[in-house]
This record gives sequence, C-alpha cells and structure tokens, in this order.
Amino acid sequence: MGNFWRRHRALRILSYLVLAFLFVVCVLPYLIPLGATQAEISPDELVSEYGRFLDIEGVRIYVEEQNPESAQATIVFIHGFGGSTFSWRYNAPFFASQGYRVVSLDMKGFGLSYKDFASDYSHPGQARLLAEVLATLGVDQAYFVGHSMGTSVMLHFAHLYPKRVLGLISVDGAVNLDEGATYPSALLNFGPFRRAGEVFLTRYVTKERVGQILKSAYYQDIVTAEVVDGYYNRLVIGQWAQSLLAMTRDMSKNTITFPLEDITFPTLILWGENDTWVKRTDIDKWKDEIPSAEFHAIPEAGHLLMEENPELFNNMVLAFL
Repeated sequence: MGNFWRRHRALRILSYLVLAFLFVVCVLPYLIPLGATQAEISPDELVSEYGRFLDIEGVRIYVEEQNPESAQATIVFIHGFGGSTFSWRYNAPFFASQGYRVVSLDMKGFGLSYKDFASDYSHPGQARLLAEVLATLGVDQAYFVGHSMGTSVMLHFAHLYPKRVLGLISVDGAVNLDEGATYPSALLNFGPFRRAGEVFLTRYVTKERVGQILKSAYYQDIVTAEVVDGYYNRLVIGQWAQSLLAMTRDMSKNTITFPLEDITFPTLILWGENDTWVKRTDIDKWKDEIPSAEFHAIPEAGHLLMEENPELFNNMVLAFL
C-alpha cells in the first residue's frame, strides 16, 4: 500500500511539473508584453528624392534610382544584414555623378520594404525578388555590389541569372559554404517560441543597443547620433521582429551549394583588415574559388569599409569598372 501511494505522489508531482513546463513554454510568452521599439519618425520622412515603392507580386519594395535614362552601365547596391539604402549614402551619389545608372534597394524584411513572418527570406529567395525588381525597372544587365549578407544574395543571383551580370563587387562578404550547419529553424514555426523570440527582440533591440552594435562593426570612430538614427529608424519599422525571426528560420537555405568556380564574371573582393565580424579566414574560404577574383585588404577599416573610407572605396570600384 505504501508503494502505491509513493507512486501516486510521484505521478502527481510529475504532472504538476509537466503543467508548469507547458505553462512556461506555451502560455507565458503571450503574457509578457512586447517592447515598444518602433521608429521615432514616420517612414515617409525617410524616403529620399530618388526613392519610390514598387509592388512586386504583392510585396512593397523600396528602391532608390539615379540616372534612370543613362546610357552607361547600371550599378546595383545590395546592403547587408540590418542595413538598407542608408548604407550606401556615400557611394550611390558618387557613381551617379560619374554617369552610371545607380539602383539601391531595401531588401524584403529590411528598411522601408515589406516585413512579415510568412515570406521567404532565404538568400535565393531574395535573389529572385531582386530579379523581379530589376525587371520592373527595365534593367537587363548590371554590375552588382554586395555588402556582407548582400554578397551571398549577389552570388545566388549570379548563379540563377548569369546573363544579367556584368561583374561583381563584394564588400566584407559573409558567405556560408557549410552544408552541414544546423539551425533551429523548425522551432520558430511553433507559435509560442516565435512569440518568445518577438518578446526578446522588441526588448533587446533598443536604440542604444543598435549604437553599440554599430561601434563593434566600425573600426574608425564614426558612430554619430545621425548614423545611429539612420540605421535604427529604418530597422524598427512595421513587423520588423517577425521578419528577423523568419530570416533565422530560413538560414539553412542560404548555404552556397553551387560551385563558385562557375562564376566567371570580373569580380572584385574588398575586405577591411580590422573587420571583427567577417574574419580573413572567413574570406579565404571562398575568395580563391572564384577564378577571376581580384582581392584587396583595406587597412584601417572594419566591417563597413564603404562608410569608413568612402573615397578609397569609390575610387577602387570605379577603377575596377
């Protein structure tokens, strides 16, 4: 009889623990309010004189275009993770002044473009979206400049649409070749886990935190209040936390699985010697796989060398073109 009651008591305790676990996992995330992180100004105020929105299969994409009637080649700027057209503020106007047709855009999930959880945010998916944007603008061929994550999107684009590429310029490229990498993507399809992620992001990504992240990305001390505002106000618009979680969900699809030696376009690879986000060993894993690649390490520059030394960056890219 004593054993029966001991087992009964153990089962009762176990049931309480299971209920407590289910409460914490399935209910508690919905009881914690989201943070109040949102842009401090209206998104309409961030639209430049060259900016407009395109409807790409029901998705609103923000694009800035200069010299649309130019007879010279087109240059397309693709920002990195957390970036936007703001990342190219020192570069796009320079190449426009040289007579090039210049296109920069906020990729889906970033800046002023559409943000949600349901969309495909994989790099191949972003490359296909980019192809639709350029088709809408009437751009048949272009040079592509990709920063960090933008390099991966650019390489996927070059693989999918080789006839539309004139040349490639990588800036501190973040490229994943590890097909065996595992990501907790399936967990984010579970509503309570997604809600917990949204609670965390909306409380963690404050303006002060964005400033700290930027300081870790730059080598030079150029993080002003205007720079922080420029990144922060474009990041925290609409369902931004949902889109960042969806990007985490889709990370397993970003791996470069095609042979880079098939990329035969003229290619310039630039890397800041003081980049602590993408190390030289990371660059070495893929840069030599592209037969035509020309590589330069830029001194006294970190992960955003096009902002830290825009004059050098612009002139090197111009010489390459």
